[in-house]
Amino acid sequence: MKPDSISPLDLIQARISEVPAGWQLCKVDEALNIRNNFRKPISQEVRETIKGQYPYYGPTKVQGYISEYEQDGTYALIGEDGDHFLKFGAMAQTQFISGKCTVNNHAHILESSTFCDSEWFFNYFKHRDITNFLSRQGAGRFKLNKATLEKLPMLVPPLPEQRKIAKILSTWDKAITTTEKLIKTSKQQKKALMQQLLTGKKRLVNPETGKAFEGEWKYKTINEVATRIQKKSDDEAHPILTISSLSGFVTQEDRYSRYMAGESVKNYILLKRGEFAYNKGNSKTYQFGCVFDLESFDTGLVPHVYVCFKLNAGLNHRYFKYLFEADYLKPQLGALVNTGVRNNGLLNIKPTEFMNTKVPVPSFGEQERIADVLHTSSENLKILNAKLAHFKQEKKALMQQLLTGKRRVKVDEVEAA
Repeated sequence: MKPDSISPLDLIQARISEVPAGWQLCKVDEALNIRNNFRKPISQEVRETIKGQYPYYGPTKVQGYISEYEQDGTYALIGEDGDHFLKFGAMAQTQFISGKCTVNNHAHILESSTFCDSEWFFNYFKHRDITNFLSRQGAGRFKLNKATLEKLPMLVPPLPEQRKIAKILSTWDKAITTTEKLIKTSKQQKKALMQQLLTGKKRLVNPETGKAFEGEWKYKTINEVATRIQKKSDDEAHPILTISSLSGFVTQEDRYSRYMAGESVKNYILLKRGEFAYNKGNSKTYQFGCVFDLESFDTGLVPHVYVCFKLNAGLNHRYFKYLFEADYLKPQLGALVNTGVRNNGLLNIKPTEFMNTKVPVPSFGEQERIADVLHTSSENLKILNAKLAHFKQEKKALMQQLLTGKRRVKVDEVEAA
């Protein structure tokens, strides 16, 4: 569009306040070539018979690898249908692909033109809200058909500026990818440490003797190492908490976006900092329920279906925290579960049965050393996760500025030539 032909409505539809100097506001089909004729749907059944090295792309990710390919080039993809459009802030709506591959019929294929790089499209629409342009396909699902894609408005800077911006964002992507790989490796290392240290397969050095800890470990029931807590609310104000298998204790408002306890809160159990609770709801992370300690709150009220307990004196709290985090009780809990019976989605494990599961109890000194090593590993992971969150936030802020022209980049004469 020529600057003098852009109306306020055009700006509103494009979700921008102005067109930066030297940039253009245009439709997708004016800027890029849509190559949906390159698409090739291949059923899962057929893909199983032609497994190979070439990626087979769906609307948001690689869906497998096959022995043949349809494309050999560089393209941007955007999904045609799915729920990713509702998650545009956290989930990428676009993919940038290069090399030999095949794309199925649920993703649109965008090819560079002499006016616009496909990588610009990839970055521009990666986290952009386009829900107003989509048609609905039932609850929570939207469709971006080709006709609508063609008319999507987008800002397009000159090619040298596009490429400079892409280079800057690519640098951040590499930092994010590197950190994600470090996190994955650190998680694997921590898991391996847990498997070795919490089972006694690897014994640490006793700082008092300079030699590895010795002696047989004792195995005791939770009843023997802890006291069950069944105290109800004391009518004071306490946060209403629930357990997330990924995050531990969180408020009900944070977990469900609303307060759910209602009248039943009078039957909730009062927990204090450092005390434990077993949530017998199954999850992908913890198949037979999870145990967490109350760490981020001084007190909290938790559902009465949780089995709550407090460690006895003379035991290292962090050792047991990591023991439960490692899902040490999984085999024992699995043996207790009657898979044919559920109670409101909860596993059919009685509190007395849980309290009779057994845990390894080395000497206090060895508990302490194990806890120290695992704590160091956990702290390293926290640092990496904080670093990753920082990188993502910085990149997000940068994208909001660079992709709208609010912040301009300097293009070298060589690049512009």
